[in-house]
Amino acid sequence: MLPTHSRLSTLASPQTSPLTSSLRQLLLIGTSILSLSSTQVSAAPEISWSTAGFDEPESVLPHPTQDLLYVSNINGKPTELNGKGYISLLSDDGSVIRHAWVMGMNAPKGMAIHNNTLYVADMQELHIIDAEKGELVRTIKSDSSVMLNDVAIDDNGTVYVSDMLGGGIYRYANDQLTQWISKEALPHPNGLFVEKGNLIVATWGEGLQDDFSTQVLGGLSAINLQTSAITPYRNAQTLGNLDGIAIVNNAIIVNDWINGNVFEYKNKEVKKLFNAGKYASDISSKGNTLYVPMMFSKKIDAYIMGE
Repeated sequence: MLPTHSRLSTLASPQTSPLTSSLRQLLLIGTSILSLSSTQVSAAPEISWSTAGFDEPESVLPHPTQDLLYVSNINGKPTELNGKGYISLLSDDGSVIRHAWVMGMNAPKGMAIHNNTLYVADMQELHIIDAEKGELVRTIKSDSSVMLNDVAIDDNGTVYVSDMLGGGIYRYANDQLTQWISKEALPHPNGLFVEKGNLIVATWGEGLQDDFSTQVLGGLSAINLQTSAITPYRNAQTLGNLDGIAIVNNAIIVNDWINGNVFEYKNKEVKKLFNAGKYASDISSKGNTLYVPMMFSKKIDAYIMGE
């Protein structure tokens, strides 16, 4: 480090004895190493609780006003149409209220809630659930989609759904589910989050392989909800095979499904926060708590994030 070398040169003056100079140099080098470690390595956030016993949990969604969590269980392979998928209902302290709360799905993934109506992406279908009664009231199918993955809702109640395998973004409004953004514009979008008139999109990448890795890693973009214009976020490209999006302490939090890295995007800079473990799936947050579903570990981890 240049500042350290400068200080060492000043201390090693002709008036200083060789022994004193060597001792001071060693002390300064040790102090510099400790300082470098403290600034570059961030402590992993504290795990508040961890609850196991799920069946390939893909997404966790907190209720906006109640102390409840919804967990989507694929209960099979991510693309399997087996009719065994279901939603679990939890308290926000991790205790299970009802393990199989709503059943009869295939491979449910991302979710969003608006006016106590829960929307769930499930392969080529979007399920609509009455969250008060815990009843599946309607299912809309899109034959042009391949694997509907995450869901977000704007203030007007318009629902946006990503198609991770088929590409593009779908929009559900006026009882119609239609493609809004083409697969050419967004080949493999995944996580979605609505904020300040934009749909934030975490992409999986390009050049998808059989093992779900990609030739080019994914990044973050924003879609203007009025104009449909897509703007990549500066310094937030080629991050990883991105899955979920959350907002914590005014920062965008995203995670890489394959290797488990969790990143923060703030002030146009990306910072790796910690590693949650391989196959960390669709994250979400409420307050300063980050919820991480661990798909193949079959558990949910809740982290307390710092300022």
